[in-house]
Amino acid sequence: MSRAILLAGATGLVGSACLPLLLADERVDKVIALVRRPLANEHAKLEQWVGDDLLKALKSAPLDAVICCLGTTIKKAGSQAAF
Repeated sequence: MSRAILLAGATGLVGSACLPLLLADERVDKVIALVRRPLANEHAKLEQWVGDDLLKALKSAPLDAVICCLGTTIKKAGSQAAF
C-alpha cells in the first residue's frame, strides 16, 4: 500500500524535525513538503511544492494524511499574549 503525506511548514522548527522522520519511515512512500522556500535537501520520496497554494495540493495529490506544522514566532506575533 502506497502512503503519501503532505507536510505543511517543513522549513520551520517542528516541520524540520518531522521531515526526516517521515522520509526514514518505511510505511511512507511519498512526502509532499508545502514550503515557502525550497528545502536544501533532496530525497527520492520528497516532492517540494513552493508557495502557499494548499488547496491546489489537496486537490491534485491523493493523500493519506496531512501534517500541519505552520506557526509563527513571538517576534512576528508582537507579544507573548498575541503569540
